[in-house]
Amino acid sequence: MNSNLMNSTMRHGLILGIVFSVNFILSISGNMFFGLLSYVAVGLIIYLTYKYTISYRDTDCAGTISYRHALSFVILLFVFAALISAIVKYVYFQYINTDFLPELMNKSIELMEQIMPSVPEETYDNMEKMMSPINYSLTVTWMNVILGFLVGLVIAGLVKKEKDLFEK
Repeated sequence: MNSNLMNSTMRHGLILGIVFSVNFILSISGNMFFGLLSYVAVGLIIYLTYKYTISYRDTDCAGTISYRHALSFVILLFVFAALISAIVKYVYFQYINTDFLPELMNKSIELMEQIMPSVPEETYDNMEKMMSPINYSLTVTWMNVILGFLVGLVIAGLVKKEKDLFEK
């Protein structure tokens, strides 16, 4: 892999990871205003992804980038951002608010029992395994990478710029 690609995605992924983490903190606050601000953070994530991809294209790729290369950039950007965010989530769940995941599991169980009166016992066991800080953080990391792929499908189409046929 291109070292410029790795350097750029790590550098910008760190910043994006901080925004991911701020978004997480805003979304769990329970405050309606902060909850609304988390939507602004999502918009900021998309905007920064677009700007970082254009910056990478113009500075590291001499102004041209293929769709596939741009998609790879966005996916790697989200991988690094998701890893930073996963560390923040793990620390939060493991050390700061240890009751968060058990409370989330109890709320999920209550909702599930309202929808389906007879829930298999193994469902409870699976939920309990999922709600450990490490498993939850890793699951959210993969979800962020998948979202990065989906965002990348659009952004790569917007920023791709092939070399002109008549350029040397």
